[in-house]
Amino acid sequence: MRKTLIVAALAGLSLTAVTAQAGMFDAVTSLTGGAGNSSSSSGADLIGQQKQLVESYTGANKQVLMAQSQMATALGAKDAAALAKAEAEALTSGATKDSLSKADSAQSAVSKAISEQQKNTGTVLDAEAKKAYAEGLGSLAKGVLKYSKMANQFSGFKDALASASPLDLPKLSSGAYIVTSLPGNSKNLYEALKQAVSFAQSHDIPVPKDATQAL
Repeated sequence: MRKTLIVAALAGLSLTAVTAQAGMFDAVTSLTGGAGNSSSSSGADLIGQQKQLVESYTGANKQVLMAQSQMATALGAKDAAALAKAEAEALTSGATKDSLSKADSAQSAVSKAISEQQKNTGTVLDAEAKKAYAEGLGSLAKGVLKYSKMANQFSGFKDALASASPLDLPKLSSGAYIVTSLPGNSKNLYEALKQAVSFAQSHDIPVPKDATQAL
């Protein structure tokens, strides 16, 4: 065990240190400060960076939401499963700030529902449900890892955004939203993954390799 810095401060705050195994957040520990000393970027450059960042964020969100849908189904949380699936299918590569925010809200709500089911002592999974849960857990880990792999894109856009022209800011709302939301989402998903792995281990559910590597 060693201290790993989690990305709670990527939006300009100081990083939060937590105790965890070396894993998915190693890729973002270099993002330790504010905007840095990057030079001013043109509006066109920023639009291009935003497009790539939104595509990456959307891909990670879709992966997580579909994983959550599978896990919620296995746990018997049908409404939460349906919500996660619907939001995942609604996300597109050109997602707007509003659609990203809606997906994040759904992700948070479904995560809460999954957590409640996992804490419910009456939750019993049959062999089929255990298999589905394990598959969802592996998919969740892959989604979480996608967030960590966004570190360079995130840092580059965040630095460039700090020196952007005020005239360009209205066109950069999606990217600006990600700058504020990614740190918290990453931390919350990391905690959700730890809880899910713990649940699997205590219920005789195989823990996928991707999940153990991410912790």
